[in-house]
Amino acid sequence: MLLFISCNAFAQFNNDYVWLLGTQGNPPTQDPAYGIDFMKFNNGELNVERDYLDVEFFLTNSSICDVNGNLLFFSNGCKIYNSSGQVMQNGSGLNPGLAYTTGNCPDMGNAVTKGLIVLPLPEDSTKYYIFHESAEEGEGSSASYIAKVYYSLVDVSENGGLGKVLEKNQVVIADTLRGDMHAVKHANEKDWWIIVAKGNNNVIYKILLTKNGIDGVFEQETGPNPDPWYSGGGSSCFSPDGTKYARYYYDEQLSLFDFDRATGELSNFQQFYVDTTTGSLYGHLAFSSNSRFLYAANQIAIYQFDTEALDIAASKVLVGEYDGYKYLDIFPTYFHQMQLAPDCKIYMATHNGSNVLHVIHSPNEQGTACNFRQHEFIIPAVSAASIPNFPNYRLGTPYPVCDSSIALVTTAVRVPPPLREARLWPNPASGEVFVELAAPLPQPGTWALYNGMGQRVRREVLATGQAEHSFSVAGLPPGLYFWEVKSSNRRLGGGKLVVQP
Repeated sequence: MLLFISCNAFAQFNNDYVWLLGTQGNPPTQDPAYGIDFMKFNNGELNVERDYLDVEFFLTNSSICDVNGNLLFFSNGCKIYNSSGQVMQNGSGLNPGLAYTTGNCPDMGNAVTKGLIVLPLPEDSTKYYIFHESAEEGEGSSASYIAKVYYSLVDVSENGGLGKVLEKNQVVIADTLRGDMHAVKHANEKDWWIIVAKGNNNVIYKILLTKNGIDGVFEQETGPNPDPWYSGGGSSCFSPDGTKYARYYYDEQLSLFDFDRATGELSNFQQFYVDTTTGSLYGHLAFSSNSRFLYAANQIAIYQFDTEALDIAASKVLVGEYDGYKYLDIFPTYFHQMQLAPDCKIYMATHNGSNVLHVIHSPNEQGTACNFRQHEFIIPAVSAASIPNFPNYRLGTPYPVCDSSIALVTTAVRVPPPLREARLWPNPASGEVFVELAAPLPQPGTWALYNGMGQRVRREVLATGQAEHSFSVAGLPPGLYFWEVKSSNRRLGGGKLVVQP
């Protein structure tokens, strides 16, 4: 009996035990590098599989499992998908209005870093709150900003366990905001605090989620006044023990606070210089599982801070610098979002599309002993800038933050489905691309290409009666782009396109 209890110690509160990354491709039969990566941390093993689902992930990414680690649903900030990979009932149209056209929605993945997080409704095993942020375009401008925090409510007991969205796009906060949010359990170990910062002053919003739903939105003035020009280029996170809250943005650098989980109050504000050299516009954060070491990364460097040191600023150690590795010898694998995993490692996405993740193998070790390795973890399908956003679901339970005995075991590839309504090739491309439709257009249409900020860089008219079209991408800077075909206000297809020199 004691052995049984020990073996199942990690089989509870495993809500973050399935990660999804990647992109569908155009179509998967002609783009074998594409697909959706499933990282499954169950049963003491890390199994990495590729599946082919009609979904795209970009900056916004989260999923939720039941307490035993079985996938319930996931979202890319545009739609909510059930455990079978299909759009959940009432699950389309997340982040409506301008956000749905400028934030890479409906099918390319929302473009808000840490712009979505899923939380169990306290004392209810069937309902989950999804908090999500929208990126909207300024009037008369191509620049985007974070304008709202919404919530949507899912009941996973509906439709035979496939779930249903009961409420959707309910506004919680309408304001100019920072482009990320994080959550931590209340001191009662049931309720949740969700924190998001205002984008043009030092106000921090704190949302309280209880068994009755949202039980208040509170404001606190603390920390530096941000520069709105850089307000979207960073991230925040709580320490696994919930005692610290950190933010890293280009304009304010690293901000560290103590957090009171009972009152929701932030205190003991401290500010530290990280790096303002070239490549430091974007800031990303992750704590070690013991909550002591804080990792702060820009595009080309990653630093460790010891939050228990008498002089935290002096504890800063450079633990890794970008080594120049390029996917396909073209696309730099710059550093991007990070997330502490169930196996106690920290996984880091790459800024451009690639088939690798960077890894901090021993985050609880001081300095370079943390063992940061670049482009070491190979994933079956190409992913760009995306990593799931999870809180510590095990805080306040008898179970540890993570299990370092989880070991990588297998990778697998599954059979792709038939072609979709539109496809594009070659991909990557440098000069000319071709778009093929399943049938000739009965009315004129358009082909549009967007950069990673959601700005349109190409638009071409498609003539009536044609099923194949060619377009030039010559002159565009190398990188990751997003394309779509529309006719009569109907979206016929879309996906990601890698432009190379």
